[in-house]
Amino acid sequence: MNAVFQEPDRQAYEQRREWKRQEKEDHFRLAAKMLDFIGVVLGVISILVLLALLFSLLSWLGQDIAGTFSILRTRFQ
Repeated sequence: MNAVFQEPDRQAYEQRREWKRQEKEDHFRLAAKMLDFIGVVLGVISILVLLALLFSLLSWLGQDIAGTFSILRTRFQ
């Protein structure tokens, strides 16, 4: 008779254990998605910063080339 009462308890225990395992898995999945999102945001910010640096470099290079040619032009006149 003792075995009859233990079976529902065992099933309830297994069900609670499965729920806890699923809950942990859901927390890890959420944490992984949050880290993926943060990684994408940081990647986009890094790309924008690098593009700003590249355009700044190209602007400086254009001004430097123009200044160099203006100096050369005045020396040869």
